[in-house]
Amino acid sequence: MSISKHALTKTLLSLAIASAFSTQSVANTSDQEIEALWQTVEQLQQQVAEASEWKAPNSLIHMAGYADVNYVMNESTGNSFQVGSFAPIFHYQYQDWVMLEAEVAFEVMEDGSTEVNMEYFTTDFFINDHAVLVMGKFLSPLGQFRQNIHPSWINKLPSAPNGFMHDQAAPNADVGFQVRGGFKLGSSLNGNYAVYMGNGVAAEVNADEGAIEMIESPGMNIDGDRGKNYGGRFGIFHPDSKFEMGLSWATGKISEMETSTTINPGATAPVISGSTVAFASETAFENARDWDFIGTDITWRFGGLDIRAEYVKQTIGALAVSAAPEKTDVSAYYAQAAYRFLPTKWEVVARTSQYDVGEMSMKKSTAGVNYIFASNIVAKLAYESNDGADNDRTLVQFAYGF
Repeated sequence: MSISKHALTKTLLSLAIASAFSTQSVANTSDQEIEALWQTVEQLQQQVAEASEWKAPNSLIHMAGYADVNYVMNESTGNSFQVGSFAPIFHYQYQDWVMLEAEVAFEVMEDGSTEVNMEYFTTDFFINDHAVLVMGKFLSPLGQFRQNIHPSWINKLPSAPNGFMHDQAAPNADVGFQVRGGFKLGSSLNGNYAVYMGNGVAAEVNADEGAIEMIESPGMNIDGDRGKNYGGRFGIFHPDSKFEMGLSWATGKISEMETSTTINPGATAPVISGSTVAFASETAFENARDWDFIGTDITWRFGGLDIRAEYVKQTIGALAVSAAPEKTDVSAYYAQAAYRFLPTKWEVVARTSQYDVGEMSMKKSTAGVNYIFASNIVAKLAYESNDGADNDRTLVQFAYGF
């Protein structure tokens, strides 16, 4: 039986009026009729309670995410269609005090295989209106690009700036906990903050050249250097001018990571030359070294103009017993300007970026044009000039956020 809340209220009111009749009317009512009347009242009350819970449930489930497809024209390797990332994001919230959130990224590799990564997975406790406790694997709160701008439907160009891709100058993720939130700073300014403690990052060393090649920060489930890293970001936002500036800082330890491959006869593997061979990877952590991070970022939006810039730097302390004993700086920056020709859907974008690891330097200049079908659907065309490890490329991308 389906009945509206208004009808239920009206029925209960009628029953209340009936109960106020004279004692003579009650005397003329049999016990069976009174019992049936009370059963009807209880059933109506139950339906009202169920209807209220359906309209205001204790648990909420939500899915979001993004996906993109690409066409890459490379001056040396040729032209290829490419599937980018499919990254669903799941939210499960209980009342107004706890939420589980997770992002899983599916990527198609060059050989057609599929790689699955847990980008982040956290349990969030809402302490009050100004603070949330986040525990698990989370995107690094240091800087802006990695935690807020990297999804393809938000990033205004088809590629990331140098130094802000995976395992470069800007940390990607960490495992630990953080407290983040926002608050008022007077009548015209807002503040936002994030402070964290986590397992930290690891360095890959090229023993032949005696140099650190890269810093890995996928959000490792082990603290290889046995010393927690901690730090955070503080930002100031002016709503009227849409200007934000942030400062990031962190410190701790970093270990050198060595990955070796061994034969694992117990694993399942393809048959090669009549014998079954399988390989297992083992990662060893050694030589804990000092690690420091500093960064700054700005964002300013005015009409159709959107300006962003960011600088990050990681410093790895010297260690005499290491194969790469010297102190190493790993830094990167980008500066980006975009202009949308309002009220049209066309937008032009230009960005320059540079990534430095010790004596190695890579520069990238990218310019493109976008057509914005909707706030979450965008088509991009860009030309990328690389001075360093990569070739010049023309990129086409269709990105969708959902």
